Amino acid sequence: MYTTIGEGFRFAPEVFTFFIALFLGLYFYSRNYRSAEINTWVGIVGLFCFAAAGFWVTELRTPHLQSDHLSNLNQKPAYYTGIVNDYVIQKPGYQRTVLAVDKVLVNGNWQKAIGQVQVTVPHDTPDDYTFTYGDKLLIKGSPLPVQGPLNPEQFNYKAYLQQKGIYHRQNLQVHQFTKLGNDPPNLLLYLSIQIRRYLEETIKENVLNRREAGISTALILGVKDDLDNDVRDSYAATGTMHVLAVSGMHVGLIFGVFLLLFKSINLNKSQRLVFVIIVLTLLWLYAFVTGLSASVLRAVLMFSLVMIAMVWSRRHNIYNTLAIVAFLLLFYDPYFLFDVGFQLSFLAVLGIVAIHPGIYSLLDINNRLLDKVWELFSIAVAAQLITLPLGIYYFHQFPVYFWLANIVVVPVSTFGLYAGLLALVLHWVPYLSDLLFALHFGSIWLMNEINLLLSTFPNALINGLDISVLQSWLLYSLMALFTLFLVRKKLKYLAFATLIVGVLSVHQILEMIDQQNQKLITIYSLRGSTGMAFIQNQHAVLVADSLLAADKQNYSFNIQAHLWDLGVSAPTVKLVGENPANSTGVISKILPDGNELLVWEGKKILLIWKPLKVQPLTTMELDYIVLGQNVRLKPEALLTFNFKTIVLDGSNKPWYVERMKAELSKKNIPVYDVATSGALVQQL
Repeated sequence: MYTTIGEGFRFAPEVFTFFIALFLGLYFYSRNYRSAEINTWVGIVGLFCFAAAGFWVTELRTPHLQSDHLSNLNQKPAYYTGIVNDYVIQKPGYQRTVLAVDKVLVNGNWQKAIGQVQVTVPHDTPDDYTFTYGDKLLIKGSPLPVQGPLNPEQFNYKAYLQQKGIYHRQNLQVHQFTKLGNDPPNLLLYLSIQIRRYLEETIKENVLNRREAGISTALILGVKDDLDNDVRDSYAATGTMHVLAVSGMHVGLIFGVFLLLFKSINLNKSQRLVFVIIVLTLLWLYAFVTGLSASVLRAVLMFSLVMIAMVWSRRHNIYNTLAIVAFLLLFYDPYFLFDVGFQLSFLAVLGIVAIHPGIYSLLDINNRLLDKVWELFSIAVAAQLITLPLGIYYFHQFPVYFWLANIVVVPVSTFGLYAGLLALVLHWVPYLSDLLFALHFGSIWLMNEINLLLSTFPNALINGLDISVLQSWLLYSLMALFTLFLVRKKLKYLAFATLIVGVLSVHQILEMIDQQNQKLITIYSLRGSTGMAFIQNQHAVLVADSLLAADKQNYSFNIQAHLWDLGVSAPTVKLVGENPANSTGVISKILPDGNELLVWEGKKILLIWKPLKVQPLTTMELDYIVLGQNVRLKPEALLTFNFKTIVLDGSNKPWYVERMKAELSKKNIPVYDVATSGALVQQL
């Protein structure tokens, strides 16, 4: 609620105080008069107290509302200082981390400021890490606000960072920053990072194959910096990406070993207390060395509460345990609620608790091994079912063979996790550590090969699924109603479920009718590339340069979601400068000077990548002239054309864009820059 109306309402403390006072008044009144109606109102007002408290905590956890936040500076700083307060992420060609700002230099005066800046530096030093957690830096220049999505339906990286409290970013060169020292703001996190980095190096020294080493560090420590893209895609295609994210499954596997020991030995109350203290210490130690992420915190908190309930022989309700864990985490940071991993992990646990017993009870298998296989299958199905609508909403895909992959991969990954943890604990023991690392390597190699094989199966991954927030809620309602019908055997639940199916069907039919009648042109905002789509019905022709055609990540991040939203599963690709097949509907004419004229549905677009050497005999009517590749051109040369707008596409350098915008504005020539204004979309 706060994210929609909160920032315009600045009386959260007063509202919270009001509801607390009202609650206390009603509570004491009900104690004296013992009215059932008053007791009901006490409960209702109590809920409002929690809502008001959440409202207030969210306000306190929203950084830009502070007066000294970077967003509220009247002028850009010339310099600023800050402390590295996050992990340093290693990627091919660059490093990235987060800097907590403490001072800025504005108009020659240093002043206090707060805010987090995502900083990126190139890998041009001999050291693996240019800086580390706790480094205090002096940085030249001003951080820029994070840019919002420039293309339709593009992932909103700005909102993603803001939910983590990051509103600015800056790309740095080595000469732009100076280290002033090291003063870690959180000693525990500093030690956690140092231990994790040491364990990461230990893994790389003993798992020599780069592909397997990348999976090993992700499986054990949650470090995904060295993951191979092909292997990552195969895990996504088989629905086993959760194996590579240190989360509840990993903590649960470790917890499971201790739980078996707990149940297999008879202990008195004091012995159980000692045992639980040891187990909790080991669980929190594992969370400590894996970075205390939200998913690990959730799992460790939940299992800690379960263990405490067990030692006191108290009956515990898993739903209450989950609610308490969610409350504690959201009280610490309300914006965890928008974290996809947080949402999926809680849903997966709910699915396993609520749906798994019903699925598992459908078959009664006497064979112990087959029964374990069926149990794994039912767990995988339960977790996948309850996360299905949310997974489709966020990722637009569905792994068809998730059930088979989880049956095979989860046991192998479990063995690999146990072997890897033992190998790290005993890495100082000769021969034994070598044997454990060999077993660990073998299990990871086998896991990778299984996933790569399953990802090649026919229709292994259904892509292009696109649903709205409303549709996802309707799917969850449908799932809940079917579950209630199966459990309680009442036809009213089936009737409501049928009604929701009808609503979903009508919504889908209306959407398909719209897509069958759509016709539009989109010139996308791409860094370093040219891309434009001609979309009619549920078909599209993508005109792209060779860089875009070869860069799968650029296409998937900037264009794919838009086409999926329009019902286009895969476009026909036409390279710039090449004549398309007649079936595409786009007419292309390569001019003698190497430039290209595109004609589609009566619209004419001239692509100018090379200096104009051909002039039309008469004034040519054009809709758009697209300038790319920093083409050398004088604005006067364009006056022989009759056009609506000059479009500067993403293949141009920033210096060229600024120069051309200035020159064109002097001639009163309309210009559209996709790098700042976003994709140009024209509906026909």
